[in-house]
Amino acid sequence: MNYEKIIVELLSRIQTLEEKVDLLMEKKSNNEKEDEEKMTMEQIREYIRELKRQARASGKKSLILISGDVHKDLELKDRMPSVCNAMRQCMNLGDVVLHTTPSGKSSTIEIEYKL
Repeated sequence: MNYEKIIVELLSRIQTLEEKVDLLMEKKSNNEKEDEEKMTMEQIREYIRELKRQARASGKKSLILISGDVHKDLELKDRMPSVCNAMRQCMNLGDVVLHTTPSGKSSTIEIEYKL
């Protein structure tokens, strides 16, 4: 048997596995950073409240928001359920859901906020 050839082959396989582990660890680290950078529900609600404040300050009596627009404005990715929930949480007495869907979590949810 050629032990030297076998050892070289095993070392090559080990090196390949180590490279794959390094790539996976780097990917995991990047995902953790993305999670830290994700906008929180409170930040989404604060953005909606700020839009309402600005509309009120400009003399408007109501503000209509569409979930897809809010999602796009905040440059979010795959956060539509959070946006829709935040929009509903920002509703007060007299506010009206103008459009919804069965799931209640689509980009077409439309709410009119009375100011």
